[in-house]
Amino acid sequence: MAGLSIEGARKSFGETEVLRGVSIEVADGEFTVIVGPSGCGKSTLLRSVAGLEELTGGRILIGERDVTDLAPSARGIAMVFQSYALYPHLTVYENMAFGLRIAKADTGEIARQVQRAAEILNIESLLGRKPAALSGGQRQRVAIGRAIVRQPEIFLFDEPLSNLDADLRVRMRYEFAALHRTLGTTTLYVTHDQVEAMTLADRIIVLRDGQIEQVGTPRELYERPANIFVAQFLGTPRMNIVPVTVSGAGQATFCDGRIVALPPHAEALPTGTRLSIGIRPEDIAIGPASDALPHRIGFIERLGGLATIHLHGATGDEPLACQLRDDGSLREGDVVPVLLPADRLHLFDTEGRALHGEARE
Repeated sequence: MAGLSIEGARKSFGETEVLRGVSIEVADGEFTVIVGPSGCGKSTLLRSVAGLEELTGGRILIGERDVTDLAPSARGIAMVFQSYALYPHLTVYENMAFGLRIAKADTGEIARQVQRAAEILNIESLLGRKPAALSGGQRQRVAIGRAIVRQPEIFLFDEPLSNLDADLRVRMRYEFAALHRTLGTTTLYVTHDQVEAMTLADRIIVLRDGQIEQVGTPRELYERPANIFVAQFLGTPRMNIVPVTVSGAGQATFCDGRIVALPPHAEALPTGTRLSIGIRPEDIAIGPASDALPHRIGFIERLGGLATIHLHGATGDEPLACQLRDDGSLREGDVVPVLLPADRLHLFDTEGRALHGEARE
């Protein structure tokens, strides 16, 4: 195994710059997830690591080897695609063995590696079938098995779960995590799904418009986002963002003049400073409190034991989303006291950059 280094990666298609000097370090054995909206350059970056796209600038190292100009087959990587890319006329065994046969591996070694991968993925009973006889989840396991038999230094996954239904995606996330614990292979995984990123990653890289917005562990990015984009990209429902104006030491005013207490690190901000406050839906409280603000419930999304309450009040046209346990007592149209705890607020300047205080517990 080996670590992966991407140094100043640039990629242009004609006059369109897709990657703008991206630098990434993936430690040996680390599971790193690149996440971002469609068109942000994440798949282009992965294909560049695989050698399927030629960089306009920068370089790629696997361990100590500069592989920037090497053919894909010489890089020591294995890639799993969104579309599975299985040969329909070959059996599962033949699909998994294909790469080793092209490399002219010994027949006995091929059999050992295919059997080992099949056991890891629990697909021994499928080895004689062809892809048309498999479910989507089984096809994805075969595609992963084909990557495992090559014993690569780096695994690359390009949105491997996006073609699966919701229930199967959940089960496959667990299997990806278990697979990484078993093999320990350095992994770079691309997805637009922030739930996959939060549940699978040792570290997350948030990409937007070909540039890195933030790198960190799932908890670091969730608790201390670098800017509004990261804050709202990670988390469902997304973080509430509301404009306010500092109106005195430790407090700010909403657009309608009502007051909210700010966290301690905001006390030094001058009166009149314009900010945005952010708060996660699960951090909003509904119930009596001396500094609670009345809000009207506009809509309730009931999801079994949880409810997302959309609240209209001091925050302007955009409702606040509040997520809590659903006991059935709240009704649309009710006016309820809403508390925005100061110690759970995030502050952002007018450019959308976070103003951090002490680390949250």
